Amino acid sequence: MKKILILEDNLAAQEHLAGIIREVDRKTEVYSFADVKDAYQCAMEKTIDLFLIDIILDTSRPGDVSGLKFAENIREVASYRFVPIIFITSLEDSRLYTYEKLHCYCFIEKPFDEEKVKQSVEQCLKFPKSDKESKTLFFRKEGIILAVEREDITYAESREHIMHIYTGQGDVLKIPYITVKKLLEEVDSPDFIHCSRNTIVNKKYVQNVDVPNRLIHLKSGLGTVEIGVRYKKQMKGCFQ
Repeated sequence: MKKILILEDNLAAQEHLAGIIREVDRKTEVYSFADVKDAYQCAMEKTIDLFLIDIILDTSRPGDVSGLKFAENIREVASYRFVPIIFITSLEDSRLYTYEKLHCYCFIEKPFDEEKVKQSVEQCLKFPKSDKESKTLFFRKEGIILAVEREDITYAESREHIMHIYTGQGDVLKIPYITVKKLLEEVDSPDFIHCSRNTIVNKKYVQNVDVPNRLIHLKSGLGTVEIGVRYKKQMKGCFQ
């Protein structure tokens, strides 16, 4: 599922753009923000496939180009170096800089030409998404931020309202009050699959699957994971 982030200070413009995007693809997830800080946090927590950024986010400040600065920061993140950016602007003199330095895909001028917006978004959503890109997951526990690389997670199991996240290094992160569904949304990768109601496993770490005995054997002696009774058929199909 593709994810699009809109950074636009005008709420009506946000809703207008989000509506146009959903006409292109109703399955697309749209995140809309007026604040740079919130937008950046979302970009770090999610895997964004397209940015729509208003260059001027504070009309009360003469010469404001905070949208450009946000794009500069996004381009410093390795996984976002070449993700499409569409700028929302009426500033003709900004074109050369944004195209050359920030690899802008195109510009949308206000008031919006709906057909141009649709065509631009549709073209950007066709860009291939690399499943090899790394992603860092962040969790808050007792006022402390814990981080784990997605590719390091072997499996995760929810027990008594605590998510136990196991890594390839043998570590276990215990995060309270996060559901399996929520964790799957956070990892955002087809490599992670349900093997029981409360457990997901990373297919990249699976050595073999013993369906009759309902056991998944992990690589490198990382142990076994139990398959739920209702998930036997699903596991067999995933590893045929």
